[in-house]
Amino acid sequence: MENFTNVTIRDTHELKKVNITSDSKPDINDLTIAKWQTLIDTLAKIVDVPSGLIMRLNKDSIEVFLKSNTDNNPYVLHEKTPLKYGLYCETVIGTQKQLIVSDALKSSIWRINNPDIDLNMISYLGVPINWPDGECFGTVCVLDHKENNFSNDFIDLIHQIKQHIEVDLQLILHNKELEEINEVKTKFLSLISHDIRGNLGTIHQFLQLITSNFDQFNSSELKKTLISLSQISSSSFTTLDNLLKWSKIDLVKLKAHIEPVNINEIIKELLSFFNLALKLKSVHINTSFDSDEMMINTDKNMLTAILRNLISNSIKYNKVEGKINIKVTRQNNKHIISIKDTGIGIPEPDLQNLFKYSIKQSLNSKEHISTQIGLILTKEFIDKIGATINVDSTINVGTTVKITI
Repeated sequence: MENFTNVTIRDTHELKKVNITSDSKPDINDLTIAKWQTLIDTLAKIVDVPSGLIMRLNKDSIEVFLKSNTDNNPYVLHEKTPLKYGLYCETVIGTQKQLIVSDALKSSIWRINNPDIDLNMISYLGVPINWPDGECFGTVCVLDHKENNFSNDFIDLIHQIKQHIEVDLQLILHNKELEEINEVKTKFLSLISHDIRGNLGTIHQFLQLITSNFDQFNSSELKKTLISLSQISSSSFTTLDNLLKWSKIDLVKLKAHIEPVNINEIIKELLSFFNLALKLKSVHINTSFDSDEMMINTDKNMLTAILRNLISNSIKYNKVEGKINIKVTRQNNKHIISIKDTGIGIPEPDLQNLFKYSIKQSLNSKEHISTQIGLILTKEFIDKIGATINVDSTINVGTTVKITI
């Protein structure tokens, strides 16, 4: 979420609205802080001033994020000053330009109501520091207790420091994006590998059943079973093909491909795919559609993946001879897909964290990690197609999942 604040430009008395570091931005890591500390120490020593600062802009204050380890530096680390004085740094942030104040005591603009003068910091050189998207981090500046006109070499130096810091901010953002990409791909690959193992296991199990009891099958039953096995093997092939494609995709930046989609067809194809699994547990399926063609503009692949995961869970955690009711309705401009089962239900604590990844929980069971990752990916795809998902569950009664698109 974006954050804003107002800073005062001292010479014009203008109140300027600026974007500050948003909540989504990562923290500055210790290694970067150590690097910045070296930069600000070096800057203060070369310019030969008592104070070098990196300031961070907050909602209602400006904070000493780092201070140089120089003698007679009067500023306190992490000290915050309210945004009501029109400080040197406020003007830098508001104008997005460098500011040079050679002697505040000789300036009609800076000599009155200036907390820095109370610290005997009467000269100032500072430049703004911004995130790559334009949000303001703060400033880098040097201050002196005597008049200082700051040479061009010093001005060039502080601009070089600014560039170093802003490059670091860009690297921090890129690292966060890479971590998100790796996390999503790890979840995705784990789910795919589990699905493939499950499909191959089912194929192996039923081939053994057929070979062991071949004489007990009539031609019709054998044909149906072989068709189901063919569908499973075909699905595994498609999954492997998708794996090769999607492993190269940045899932964080993956966009939904919107097109007209028939929800009924997707559900019917999935139920055909799950036919063998339904037979294994003797689970009865009931479907209800408001019309023969429930058309909606969405991403077909994402919606299919969502429904595949949810139906799979309804079968996996259902009781033997249980029931699954799938209902698709239209309300105004929205479509609601409801999947209700008579399964074991979900405990209340797990409901609260159903779409969150927990390493501790995942280590307990390979089956759990598959289900959990599937739900996380389901939620990610739900968000990408602009839908919502709601889950109600009662232990030993069942679970109802509603998707609104």
